[in-house]
Amino acid sequence: MVAFASTLGIDVSKRQLDGHAWPEGASIGVGNTAAGFAALLGWLAEHPVDAIAVEASGGYERKLVEALRTAGQRVLVLQPRDVRLFAELRHKRAKNDRLDARVIAEFAALFGEERPARSPALERLAAYLTYYEQLSAAVAQAKTQRETFADEEVRALCAEQVARLTADKRTLLARIRALVESDTELSGRVRLVQSMPGIGFLNAVTLVVRLPELGRLSRHAIACLIGVAPFDDESGQHKGRRSCRGGRRRVRTMLYMGALAAARCNPLIQAFCQRLKAAGKAHRVVIVAAMRKIIVILNAMVRDGKPWEHAAA
Repeated sequence: MVAFASTLGIDVSKRQLDGHAWPEGASIGVGNTAAGFAALLGWLAEHPVDAIAVEASGGYERKLVEALRTAGQRVLVLQPRDVRLFAELRHKRAKNDRLDARVIAEFAALFGEERPARSPALERLAAYLTYYEQLSAAVAQAKTQRETFADEEVRALCAEQVARLTADKRTLLARIRALVESDTELSGRVRLVQSMPGIGFLNAVTLVVRLPELGRLSRHAIACLIGVAPFDDESGQHKGRRSCRGGRRRVRTMLYMGALAAARCNPLIQAFCQRLKAAGKAHRVVIVAAMRKIIVILNAMVRDGKPWEHAAA
């Protein structure tokens, strides 16, 4: 089933935008600049399409997406892995910018799905969260470096770096809190999610910002979206081990941390984990099962607008 009758696929790089219209076949190449966006919009006036598709490209696509949506265009942001699998399915192994644009256009026409644009506040929060995660990784790396040196002067320099990065994390966390509190609807959703024991402030913000589908999907769909739903591996007489694959890694990482905390301080999750351990399940299986249970409960809480006290009753 064709999702859109005509699409424009755009391959995005730091300096260049290469577009291909499907099924028309027209192509365009412009710079990834404000002038390039204006030229692209002028071209679209002569070559109208139902939707424009781009891959998530590490942030290089954001200004383009914003400019197109401001101009009233329907824009789809695709996952690169999905597009690459589609290309392999179609036996398109060659790779260059113009070919990539064509594959993006064809994939969007067949399987494209439009997601609602995030508000400016959510976009800023997403950037803050990404930077916070990068700072956390830098702190961990600096601590590891400190342990590898025997020279006390070098170790002291590493310790200073850890202190600076930790201070930056505290400052950024304060900004995240202020931004959340400045938005009534956003702060309400964060408090609702945070009402579950084990889910801290950053866990809640990550779920609200990076999982806008929370409360809108079925329990199985929301678990699949994160990557905590086990999939069968069966064929004929073969009965393989079920496993989890794919999903949103950053959300899953935060949910993992929340599950570890909930296994200690949330009576419902703690009892659930103990039952699985008593049944002989491995620790990793127990934690993933706890993650799935937590996200299913949170999904119902957000859907019904009920905090933990009522949801667990």
